[in-house]
Amino acid sequence: MAPAAFDPVAQRYDEDFTRTDLGHWLRERAWARLADLFQPGASVLEIGCGTGEDAVWLARRGVSVLATDASLAMLRQTAAKAQTAGVAGRIETRQLDLNALPEHLDGLRFDGVFSNFGAINCTDNWPALATFLEQIVRPQGRIGLGVMSPFCLWETLWHGLHLDFATAFRRFNRRASAQLPGDRSLTVYYPTPGKLARAFLPHFRRTAIMGLGVFIPPSDVFPVIERHPALARRLISLERRLASSWPFRTWADHFWIEFAHAG
Repeated sequence: MAPAAFDPVAQRYDEDFTRTDLGHWLRERAWARLADLFQPGASVLEIGCGTGEDAVWLARRGVSVLATDASLAMLRQTAAKAQTAGVAGRIETRQLDLNALPEHLDGLRFDGVFSNFGAINCTDNWPALATFLEQIVRPQGRIGLGVMSPFCLWETLWHGLHLDFATAFRRFNRRASAQLPGDRSLTVYYPTPGKLARAFLPHFRRTAIMGLGVFIPPSDVFPVIERHPALARRLISLERRLASSWPFRTWADHFWIEFAHAG
């Protein structure tokens, strides 16, 4: 991934996703898992921190975060948000490109690692990522990843009904070119949970999986659903009850997958 690919997105990311009602609700689902994975006093690495929303939330809970991203603009947003929230002492930022991983992080070791809402989809070299993480995660460390899935029922049906078949079926080839502002493009990869779990062996073993965005649509459909509060409440209710169950979790915009260090 070109490090500057997401720079043009940084200014609008919170407005387009973070501050939407449905986006916030989905993030709270991930936060519930992060609260279970990482206790106050823990030290964690975040991959693809975006504008720092998750890092700030964890820092407020007493978790120290090394927030990384390929985009310097995103890192500046994260640092500013941490300063405003009064948790700058618990958040450090650093540029990290998943397609150009270093051999180590200056000898740093972490109690866990997390990545939310698709940063892991910016590479397809997941075995190399697992090897890198094995060197920096302490024994008994935990990992939580929010990954764009290879099949999103909402996306396929919505865009198919609108005759946008390129978008409706773009995940089926397990990779697609995403257009970003400023005439930039990015290759996005869509692993299955099984493929990701196999890539992380033998260093990490899968411990949990759930869907994120099974009944709640992808963010480009948020404005349509949020104009109908009763429908939004119904979709949230279904998401809460069924998103962790098979087969529903396989229909999601993202899946949330957790690993434990095998050492």
